[in-house]
Amino acid sequence: MMNQFCELTGTSITTAGRYLESGNYDIARAVDLYYSKHPGEKHDSVDPKLVAIFDSYKDSNNPDIIDIDGTIRYLEDLKIDPDDPKSLTLAFLLKAPKVGEFQRDSFINSWQFYNITSLKEMSQFVANFHRDILQGVNLKDIDGEPVTFKRLYNFTFRFLLEAENQKVLDVALAVSYWQLLLPLVPGFPNGNESLRSKINERISNWFDYLNAKPKKVISFDTWSMFLPFFQEVIITDPYKLSNYDEMAAWPSKIDEYVEYLYDNNFLS
Repeated sequence: MMNQFCELTGTSITTAGRYLESGNYDIARAVDLYYSKHPGEKHDSVDPKLVAIFDSYKDSNNPDIIDIDGTIRYLEDLKIDPDDPKSLTLAFLLKAPKVGEFQRDSFINSWQFYNITSLKEMSQFVANFHRDILQGVNLKDIDGEPVTFKRLYNFTFRFLLEAENQKVLDVALAVSYWQLLLPLVPGFPNGNESLRSKINERISNWFDYLNAKPKKVISFDTWSMFLPFFQEVIITDPYKLSNYDEMAAWPSKIDEYVEYLYDNNFLS
């Protein structure tokens, strides 16, 4: 705890001990006490409330990460179901390196960037952030980069990789996340039930085609390019795929999918 106080304030162990004792060894209270006496030093400090929130979920063996158990508790406290797409948005927002893990620096820096310091604020912010991504609102992340649905979508692939050198996803896992993400794609029609039904039929055809393949893996190229294919070809004309150009640089799986549709009389 003393080292943590020193990292937050840039002070010595002696100073840390004095303020921690005054704050009854509550790190957030101790840091607040310190800055109440040294207000001019607070500009670039880490908010102790965020430190306290992170520490309430941190892994007992590695204090710089929140592991799967802590992640589940964190989602429960934010009132976000793990199967809710907002859980993906949260992972994207906080730059989670993989499923079920958050890292201290990105967690604290991201929330501090948006001036969010309580669980209630976090829950509301994630809901609004998720809505704004889907609506195409002009957002910037902590690095000043535009926040778009495409970035969230592509982030998902890397987020799902389990091993350091892993390059592909199992089809079953990819399908489960396509089922989560494709209905949220900008341009997906909400009012036209007939059109929605036909689009959903093409999605099911895509899954059936992939599951029929002997090699059941998805590369990042296939994952990333399926989004523009879905937006430009399937959504615009799910009946005939009239915008499909066989000379365009689609991945082979997508070209073969269109052939599959013709071969099985889904397209005339």
